[in-house]
Amino acid sequence: MNIQAIRLFLHVIREGSLTSGARTLNMSQSAASRLLSGLERETNLQLFSRASQRLRPTSEGEQFFKECNRALLAVDELPRTARRLASGARARLRLVAGSRVAASLVAPAIGRFAKRYPDVEVDVRFTTSLETPTVVAERAFDLAIGSLMPRGMPAIDVEPLLELPTVAIMRRSHPLAERTSLRAADIAGHRLVAHSAGDLRDSFERIFLSEGIELEPRFTTNSIDLGCHIALHTGAIMIADPLVALTIDEEAFALVPIKPTHMAMISTFTSSLQSVSQITKRFKVSLQEEARAIEARLAGRMKRWDGPASRPKRKASNRP
Repeated sequence: MNIQAIRLFLHVIREGSLTSGARTLNMSQSAASRLLSGLERETNLQLFSRASQRLRPTSEGEQFFKECNRALLAVDELPRTARRLASGARARLRLVAGSRVAASLVAPAIGRFAKRYPDVEVDVRFTTSLETPTVVAERAFDLAIGSLMPRGMPAIDVEPLLELPTVAIMRRSHPLAERTSLRAADIAGHRLVAHSAGDLRDSFERIFLSEGIELEPRFTTNSIDLGCHIALHTGAIMIADPLVALTIDEEAFALVPIKPTHMAMISTFTSSLQSVSQITKRFKVSLQEEARAIEARLAGRMKRWDGPASRPKRKASNRP
């Protein structure tokens, strides 16, 4: 398949016109038009709707764009890979880390891994919860770590890593800090910090609605890290898993379990389209060790939570 035609197709989609795409690749509009037509004949797909002056991608075109973008990223990476191998580099591990686990779980695991394999190059891409599905779909990684992906993510194998209880995070001096557990009714009258949108916000709204209470936070944010800092500075309560609070300052926060118990899952993700390398398997061992260390720390802080260490590990798959 003509790589130049694919590059043109991507530019036309991104820039919205054949003229702009042709200009970017330094070709005439007529040559660009022939190249696109040839791509449609070769793929047997109608990539654009030509009902108006502006080229608009069809549904087939939009899906083909995603696959072309992923494939071209891999092609463009080849020269860098060749240079790295020619320079004598032995191995490289490409990680994608979700915002909730980057500092609390992944960074310490990299520390463990680097002591054992000091010659391995580690490339970490930090993503927000909204970016992670797109980055994972591109498959330009060896291992991703974060919350569960949306259903229907194709050809991704999921392995649960760490299951954590949802807790109320607050100052140690907070009036509720000595409680052994809290329900929505117990904290509804206090200042609350909540996630601004997404699955976390939806799950906590359900916890409140199950007791006939509407979640009415004083503060909202799309960052658990920032939310924990706000709770610390304002005396508010944030409902989240305890990972971020443990990373910021373990001694600064009280962590009180929410009842009924709500568990948050952290998982690892690999592409089922490629074999898992030995380097990736070795890093997963470091991750698992760090996960068990976090469970032990939490068991010490929350005596009524025994942790999932004794539970059998489960494997799941997001294959369609």
